[in-house]
Amino acid sequence: MAEITELNILYYDIEIPDDFYFDLQRFASAESEGRTEKATEHKKRKAREEGRVALSKEVPAALITLFCFILIYFMAGYFFDTLKNLFIYVFENIANLDLNDKKLIFDLVIFPFLKIFLPVSLMAYLIAGLSNYLQIGLKFTFKAIKPDFKKVSPNIFKFLKNHVFSVTAFFNLIKSIVKIAIIVTVSYMSIKGNLDEIKKIIFIENIFYSFTIICKIAFSIIFKSTIILLIFSIADILFVKWHFEQSLKMKKEEIKEEYKELYGDPNVKMRLRRMYQTFLSQKRMLEEVPKADVVITNPIHYAVALHYDKYTDEAPRVRAKGKDNFALKIKKAAIDNEVFVYENPPLARALYNEVEVNDIIPRPMYGLVVNAYKLAMEHNERKKVAV
Repeated sequence: MAEITELNILYYDIEIPDDFYFDLQRFASAESEGRTEKATEHKKRKAREEGRVALSKEVPAALITLFCFILIYFMAGYFFDTLKNLFIYVFENIANLDLNDKKLIFDLVIFPFLKIFLPVSLMAYLIAGLSNYLQIGLKFTFKAIKPDFKKVSPNIFKFLKNHVFSVTAFFNLIKSIVKIAIIVTVSYMSIKGNLDEIKKIIFIENIFYSFTIICKIAFSIIFKSTIILLIFSIADILFVKWHFEQSLKMKKEEIKEEYKELYGDPNVKMRLRRMYQTFLSQKRMLEEVPKADVVITNPIHYAVALHYDKYTDEAPRVRAKGKDNFALKIKKAAIDNEVFVYENPPLARALYNEVEVNDIIPRPMYGLVVNAYKLAMEHNERKKVAV
């Protein structure tokens, strides 16, 4: 009872700050965070430039172990002869060796070390580079090793999410258990299958033969385990790629923002496109003004240029129209090209509002337009007489 009372006292003595906030969203998945869209090519390329790629570590580890031990298996005779010659030389000349001779260090330590370990190291580096290249291709970046002081004091919740309470942590736990189970099973089966030979070692005085038997069993265990682990690593590749795709998933808002950054705001682009189309349309209309028969104006706010082709049209056709500043441009173009300008505000406003460019004027407006053409013809006749 005393222990229970003490525990209760300790419990009630714990004070939780008022501003304490525990965000369960830190342990949420990509979908629960709203990241439901697949990553764009731009984000994948950016992640690759930062050194974040879907790289499985199990494949290089299995391949390095496999090929290095294959190399050791075929070069075992060479390694044994190197060590044997070294020991024979040392034992035969042990009384004459000068330990202060620098050349002795090279002959007895460095050169034998390089002869034995250099081929294995080169094989390991070659297989590591090749296995990584086959997974992610060739990419050099220093951003992955760039110092990040945020990692010095990591976010404990983020650490727990990524390394403890996560799908990756669970998969790595299962993977480690399976790897141990594979190695234990293969070791047990190999030792059980060679149990008779192992028992014979006790009664054989030839140490070299006993050593050969043990190495043979050890190489068999390593080779079989590595082959099985290499096959098992296919599951790790699939998981790493799936997890990488999940980590790059984006929200719809992020995709929109990325599109704006890369290609600009769609609304702005649409407005610019409309402005450009308007500019081209106005340019074409100004080119039609010199061909017009008459320009009917407001006189400031509206301007409509008419042209009548007696061979193709049954009535005058609107070739250009505009309001405000563009109306002034049409009027100026008409004056510069000696096109008759007829001021009739109601008619100009009606033509602008009811008739589109390249359309024939409606029949109710024939009577109003005839007067404009009559004045235009009289203007042209006076101009000819004056010339």
